Amino acid sequence: MTHDDLYELFRPFAPVSLKRMFGGTSVYLDGRIIAIEVDGVLYLKADTVTQATFEAVGLKPFTYQAKGKTMTMRYYQTPDEAYEDPDVFRPWFERAKEAAARAPLPKKKTTR
Repeated sequence: MTHDDLYELFRPFAPVSLKRMFGGTSVYLDGRIIAIEVDGVLYLKADTVTQATFEAVGLKPFTYQAKGKTMTMRYYQTPDEAYEDPDVFRPWFERAKEAAARAPLPKKKTTR
């Protein structure tokens, strides 16, 4: 997905900002990460409240390898049909937004 694709997907719901990260892009809403895009796949933020909803429809979490271990993050695939239909995307966007709102804000780095 290009940055233009991401902006277009989120445009009907909220103004987002994008930042490049290691191998993809972080999607921010109100200073909080609500999604990540890696290798053309959009993963939406989940938490203990919403994780089961993603899993119930067979969506997989984002994983990566670190120090010989598979690490799993609480970001889940977006359903394929949601990319083309805003009505299908809306509830998944809302879940990600709510999960991000419940997460603590990252601590600000202090300078010495």
